[in-house]
Amino acid sequence: MHGLAGAQPGDDRLGYDFLIHDGNATYLYEVKASSGNSGEIVLGESEVRRASRLTRGETYYIVYLSHVFHRDRRAITVLPNPFGAPDLAGYELVSTQLRLRFNHG
Repeated sequence: MHGLAGAQPGDDRLGYDFLIHDGNATYLYEVKASSGNSGEIVLGESEVRRASRLTRGETYYIVYLSHVFHRDRRAITVLPNPFGAPDLAGYELVSTQLRLRFNHG
């Protein structure tokens, strides 16, 4: 994020792109962009970890930017934390992945 006064370098391990403090509240924003409008997002390991382990006063949002390369069709949709309510807060689970490590002799 060069060029922004006071900006810190980014860190993908945090699980969010932007953080805003407002009094006792903290808002975490993860931005996902798409060249189309599939309505589908993929959360990485750090994003899942952060969104599912909020502390008191924290709120996590996903900001979906569709048609990112088409100025006239571009749209922003703010989505709730999928871990913020039972049953993934109205999301549909499209796929699951399980990564395992085993001890082999």
